[in-house]
Amino acid sequence: MISDQKQREADSILLAHVQDMVKRNAFRGFTDFLDMRQYTMVTAQLRTGTYRFFGGYPDAQRGILCIHPEDFPPEEDEFPLVCLTITHRTADALTHRDVLGSIMAQQVQRDTLGDIIITPGKIQCFATPVTAAVCMQMTKIGRVGVKITDDEPFSCEIKQEIREISGTVAAPRLDAVLRTALHTGRGACAEYIRGGLVTLNYRQVQDVSCHVAEGDVFSVRGFGKFRVGEISGPTKKGRLHITIEKFL
Repeated sequence: MISDQKQREADSILLAHVQDMVKRNAFRGFTDFLDMRQYTMVTAQLRTGTYRFFGGYPDAQRGILCIHPEDFPPEEDEFPLVCLTITHRTADALTHRDVLGSIMAQQVQRDTLGDIIITPGKIQCFATPVTAAVCMQMTKIGRVGVKITDDEPFSCEIKQEIREISGTVAAPRLDAVLRTALHTGRGACAEYIRGGLVTLNYRQVQDVSCHVAEGDVFSVRGFGKFRVGEISGPTKKGRLHITIEKFL
């Protein structure tokens, strides 16, 4: 895991790069692949209508950010990314970690890779053109023989498995929501928040009383990623019903 200091340094470099693209008022400027945390951080500094984020398909969790003139946004096919299709025997199960590890072993950088979608016998992922060319030379992922091509459009079905958690909270505060999600004490939840282990909508939050709303996404280091479903009520005792979805 990247250290906090290195993370701050990487974030500073990324922000400076994007700000430079804005200052140069370039016709088009593209970043490498960003995750949702980076995307949220960067776009907080940008004016609406001057950027577009695309990762190869709707709702991609990793994508390339384009800085562009307000009156001339890019089309999807202008983004410098390639859809790779990896096929293998259905009997040979491969995981996201298997694929990412094998590709990273080719000495490519993580920010040149987008989402990796796993289905039985077929995997599709996105990469910058240079990294795609490297990947297409691969014939194995681990011990599994594979064929990798770039001539098939994205077609994998996205299935996000979730587990639903329900309970009640006195108020939609971050510490109270975490208590329901993690099934632990409020004091421990407060420590996680103040210790910088919690993000809300991909931003680190250290305020235990921070308001949480329906649709918000939060994560706790070591516990995973969650989304707030429905908040309703109050009950006869004045508490609120809350439903939380945990990403599996």
